[in-house]
Amino acid sequence: MLVLTKTTGFRHESIPDGVRAIQRLGRTHRMTVDTTSSSSRFTSKVLNRYDAVIFLSATGTPIADRTQQRAFERYIKAGGGYLGVHAASDTRGKWAWYEGLVGARFTRHAPGTARATVRVEDRTSAATKGLPAAWTRTDEWYEFDRNPRAGVHVLATVDETTYSGGTMGADHPIAWCHRYDGGRSVYTAMGHTRESFSERRYLAHLLGAIEMAAGRARFNCAP
Repeated sequence: MLVLTKTTGFRHESIPDGVRAIQRLGRTHRMTVDTTSSSSRFTSKVLNRYDAVIFLSATGTPIADRTQQRAFERYIKAGGGYLGVHAASDTRGKWAWYEGLVGARFTRHAPGTARATVRVEDRTSAATKGLPAAWTRTDEWYEFDRNPRAGVHVLATVDETTYSGGTMGADHPIAWCHRYDGGRSVYTAMGHTRESFSERRYLAHLLGAIEMAAGRARFNCAP
């Protein structure tokens, strides 16, 4: 897999922790992990080496060059896999295709970090198996420009009654997957804190999401 850490907007302190966690998962589960902070790796020749590309809180316009964008689009159309982690939905460029790949665009988050309850809807996917139906954890809780449910398979929602500042309502998706333009897309809005990447359940969630994006796990992701 290729992990992109480039940011042109807010840069999360947890990115190095996320890289190290993914590298550890790779060593343990026999997956090769390459990392890059440069979009120059986004060529068809390079991307075709990978089963999945992970945008690890890559914000703003991490791929602004249209040639590089087209190379990534071809990669997905050829059956490639994408995993967006946390701020990968915080896009500021004019790339509607990528926003469709993610499933929704970040607009705001509740103040600070907070302890809240995640409601795991689908406990059969690789990204959610073994998680409790009510998963209480601390994170930064994102809101989006739309509820993506109509176009994605929702894996988990966050219960706004368990923290302050949520405005999306009773149905607040926080992790999902879908087929997109020939490829596989998985997104989790969790992973803001450095502590997330040493949290046992979050790491199990992340590993399963990687395996789904890479085509190593069942991908039952119809809306």
